Amino acid sequence: MLTKAIRLQSLRYLATPNSGLKPIVGIAAEGESFNSHVHIKALMRGGVMQFFLVVLLVLAPLAVWTNPASAGSSGGVEASVGGVGFMPAAPVMGGSVTITLSLHNTNPTTANNVEYSFYKHSIESGNLLKYAVVDIPGDGYVDVSAVWNSLQEGSQQIWLDVAYNGDTAVRFYKAFNVLGLANLEVTLIEVSPSSGLRIGDSGIVSTTVTNSGTVASGNSTLQVGIQGLTNSSVDVAVPSLTPGQSALVNATLDFPESGTWTLTATPDAYDEVSEVAEGYGSSTLEVEVLPLPDYYFTGQLLITSPSENLDGPWTISGTLARSYGAGNQTAHINFSVATSGQQEAPVIAPLEVMFTGEGDSSQPFSVELDAVLQGLAVGEYALTVTVDPFGWLDQSNNANDQVTGLLNIRPIPNVQVDPASPSSMIVNSGDKVNWYVLLTNTGDISVSGRLNYSWEGQENILSEIINIEPFSSQAWTKNLSTGQGAHTATFSARWQPLTNSYDSDSSDSETTVSITVSDTLSLTFQLSTGSLTTNTATGALAHAPLKYGSTYAYTITLTSSGEGNDTLVCLDGVGAELGQTSVSIANGESAMVTCIFNIEQTTPYSINIVSSSGTAQTHIRTWSISSTDTEFAAEDQSFDRLAAMLGIGAVVFVGILVSAFLLTRKRDEEVERDIFDYCPACEGELEGDEKLCPHCTFNLARARRRFHDCTTCTENIPSMISHCPFCGTEQDLSIHFEKRQRREIKPLPDAVGAQTEAESGHDDDDEIVVGTKDFDSTIEEFGYDAGQLESDWDEKFAAAEAEMDALTKRLEAEGEIEEGEDDVAEPLLKTASETFSGEGFEDVIKGRDDMISIDDEGDDSDELSASDAQIRKQLYDITGEEGVLPGEEVIIGMGASEREFVGNEIPDDAMDFSFEDDELTPASIKLKRAARRRKTGEEMGECGACGADIPMDANECDVCGARYD
Repeated sequence: MLTKAIRLQSLRYLATPNSGLKPIVGIAAEGESFNSHVHIKALMRGGVMQFFLVVLLVLAPLAVWTNPASAGSSGGVEASVGGVGFMPAAPVMGGSVTITLSLHNTNPTTANNVEYSFYKHSIESGNLLKYAVVDIPGDGYVDVSAVWNSLQEGSQQIWLDVAYNGDTAVRFYKAFNVLGLANLEVTLIEVSPSSGLRIGDSGIVSTTVTNSGTVASGNSTLQVGIQGLTNSSVDVAVPSLTPGQSALVNATLDFPESGTWTLTATPDAYDEVSEVAEGYGSSTLEVEVLPLPDYYFTGQLLITSPSENLDGPWTISGTLARSYGAGNQTAHINFSVATSGQQEAPVIAPLEVMFTGEGDSSQPFSVELDAVLQGLAVGEYALTVTVDPFGWLDQSNNANDQVTGLLNIRPIPNVQVDPASPSSMIVNSGDKVNWYVLLTNTGDISVSGRLNYSWEGQENILSEIINIEPFSSQAWTKNLSTGQGAHTATFSARWQPLTNSYDSDSSDSETTVSITVSDTLSLTFQLSTGSLTTNTATGALAHAPLKYGSTYAYTITLTSSGEGNDTLVCLDGVGAELGQTSVSIANGESAMVTCIFNIEQTTPYSINIVSSSGTAQTHIRTWSISSTDTEFAAEDQSFDRLAAMLGIGAVVFVGILVSAFLLTRKRDEEVERDIFDYCPACEGELEGDEKLCPHCTFNLARARRRFHDCTTCTENIPSMISHCPFCGTEQDLSIHFEKRQRREIKPLPDAVGAQTEAESGHDDDDEIVVGTKDFDSTIEEFGYDAGQLESDWDEKFAAAEAEMDALTKRLEAEGEIEEGEDDVAEPLLKTASETFSGEGFEDVIKGRDDMISIDDEGDDSDELSASDAQIRKQLYDITGEEGVLPGEEVIIGMGASEREFVGNEIPDDAMDFSFEDDELTPASIKLKRAARRRKTGEEMGECGACGADIPMDANECDVCGARYD
């Protein structure tokens, strides 16, 4: 019996009286108390005290090792194997156990955060069951616990670890035993027969039940059933089974419905046996229950006919299938066509289809119908195929015994031709027109044919073969060239089917469209073709800057749209003509224009190529000019002298201009007389107011009313003038007037001397009125404004042409005057002598007491003229008319009273061009009025501005444009 116990927590070996040194681990394993092995008295009595101290010193470094002990203290907190308890005391396999540890705090104060851990089997991180901390009051006890689930059968160990306040942890374990249980499982389930079960069949379910536990099981119940079918479960008794023993039990089940079903076998269905895992061990099996065979059609019913034949035969084809079949079986299929109205349905014979083998299978079928269906009218019909129409087969499903297809009795196709569409309704001659024609096939088979078309005099032109698919359209396009000249071009086309093709209605297979072909010429300069060469068009290429004094040729190409003639004029920068090129060109052709010029200036040089007919825009080209250093030096040295000479010359030139203007001013009548001072037929000299040429009796009055277009500028001008007043081009009078022989008038002897005198002072015959390049300034010298005159001419030429055409027709009706005979003019109005023939003067004035007599002091003739202006007011007072009186300003043209217009009175100060040191003032030249022309058939008056004859009710002069308010 021990008298005193001493704990040596740091020792791993302990000396015992009987066996010497014994490991502390071994002592703990044996379940012995550490205190029961240490007996101080026995050690002392045994004489081994010295040895023990030596061993203690040797083993002191091994105190860091932590082998478990049965009890111990860490920082004053004690734990021991005796303080470990289990609940339940006899745990079973698969269950759980609660392990309780009692901790004692030997310290007088509370031990806070005492760490404790529970481990399964050994102290390893993967075996930790629970770790926690607890506070233990001073000198008190606390119980801590952990639960161990899913216990395994056999001996188990629970390890404990307690540590406080950084002291060495107390580690130990306690063993306990886990009892075993029975475990029933279904290890095999089978159905007989294994295949071929059908609706209403019964099957035998064989089940093997095995006890996989460690103890024997008592009697139990196995439940077998079909999932999803109520009242299908069957209970089967299972005898007691020792560990590892199996038992085979059978049950019979009925299968009332087809499909795939799941069989379930559950052991110990009513929990009669305590098992390791309750509710486990069941097993299932999939079983297929077949229905009765089923006959049905797969896919669609196909009804076809030849694509190019409207009369058949029609092929009816499809696939008949059988499911869950067994053995050989013949199925019949029947054909029927649904008709409406009085139309009789065709009778089609049934068809047999043979099936063999087991399970699922399918058989194709096909039949051709020809004469049977030809009696049907055009249209679409539903054709139905039925399997087993007589009900001879046992089937599981009759809802899928029919299939329907569309039978089409096709009409004859029709080709419709839409109206032809041209690329443009108005084109130039020679241009191409893109024709578009849309062809539509309204049938369900393709058609083939050609388009028979006509164009610009070409008839029955056949196109290439055109194929048109069913219910589709095909476009036909063709580029066709137009003929020359302005005309109306007609395109017509007609569909012409091939011999083996169709067109049910030819009335909608034609189209005719007409377009307008114009003949307008339009020229375009091709800028990329412009080239500059030296001397001629074939010279060497030249480049800017051009050399002073050199000759160059500029050539450019034009292309045409339309056809016609035109003249292209080359002008320099100041408008001087360099040359002309006439072109006669067809549509799409090209022509070249060459301008040759000489460089005589040092400033940039320009040329303009102008179309006389306006068919092309003006082409302008400018080049820079270079000169040698010597020339520029000479120009610099002579510049001062040239400037001085030019200054003096300018003063002299102004004086000459003023003098010439004052001395050469003429009235309109004189200007007109200068222009028409030669007969256009015999070139005889005229005074200016003759109606017949005194040399050849040519009708000058008719010639003065004749106009034509200038060939250069296309302006309408009088045909008697020899030069165009607009562009200065010389006119060929022989084109417009017939040449006549001038009669020679022999002068009397007394007139020879006077004629000689007159000829000595006569002007040179070569001095004739010619046109000028600067028309604006020239016409202003005549007292006209160029812009106003041009616009007035444009407005009045149309009226003048109409009047002249009427006069020409009237004169031509009088007959041609033979060569050499005098023209005889018969007035349309009667003369005074004819009017009053047979009456005396007294008879005429009889009864006119209020007649007024006017005396003309300066009477110069029996006819009124511009010189009778003094009595004009009296005439106006008598007649009640209004007119221009002497001294009044006349508003002409655009309603202005500027002095530069003809007819306005010009103030003396405006015409005074004298210098300050020149006291000579030129005398004003008194304007004379032109002789009054004889009145025509209607009552005529006289223009106060130019003296021309105008109707009394006119508000504007047709000659000078004067307006009257």
